Amino acid sequence: MVEILMFHRVCDSSEIEPNDAYFIRGTLISTARLEQVIKDYLDKGYNFKKVNELTNDFTYNQVVLTFDDGYYDNFKYAKPILDKYNIKATFYPIIGNCLEQKLAPLDYYYQYVNENVTEENKMNWIIGDIKKEFISLNIQKQWEFIEKLYHKITLQKVSYMTIYNLKTLEREGHELGGHSYYHDIYTNLSDELIEQDILKTKQAFLEQGITISTYAYTDGKYNLSTINLLKREGFEAACAIKSNKINVNPSFELERKFVTEYEII
Repeated sequence: MVEILMFHRVCDSSEIEPNDAYFIRGTLISTARLEQVIKDYLDKGYNFKKVNELTNDFTYNQVVLTFDDGYYDNFKYAKPILDKYNIKATFYPIIGNCLEQKLAPLDYYYQYVNENVTEENKMNWIIGDIKKEFISLNIQKQWEFIEKLYHKITLQKVSYMTIYNLKTLEREGHELGGHSYYHDIYTNLSDELIEQDILKTKQAFLEQGITISTYAYTDGKYNLSTINLLKREGFEAACAIKSNKINVNPSFELERKFVTEYEII
């Protein structure tokens, strides 16, 4: 059996507010939760792998820990836990945000939710129609959405890993993979724009001396064109959330389980 787990942000429980938008959405968990998940899989006899190490040998159980987006708290809080158990994971950073040390529109969106949206309206902003509208926009349109929300954009509490952090992860045996340049959702783009973004993402890593061989689809969304473009650029596998079962090679539709503070979905 192979299980691929999907994480995003990880923080010490003392830093997590229960009404925080990331936490409510499930893209922020505590260090205690991460450690407990690791212990559970160790107790069940799973072998920890990276995505680029997965085999078709199903005589033993394999589990992969994947961390999306590249938030700095992955390096600060998740990495020490991985080190403690000598586990190597796969990280899928938004490389443009890491290179430029800039936040994503979604970070400002969640900050706005935390600071301005009432409790009775919060779920609509986090998982409802307003969020769906926002996510459906390309990155430029998302920035325009954010600019309409704020009279003045203040500094966010979150940050992204630096290139030094990413190189440290790779040097210590973790896998780095592609997750788009700025987190555009590929099913919202033309084939030409998808190809440009894949190439830009791949080149950004190469310029830092890092070769990537696997990918994680932003928001878990993909189509056959995306798969074919990744294959053309030499990628060996890609992570979805749920498989659409549209390709003969299941390596490009790897299913992942979403780990939140309270459940694995």
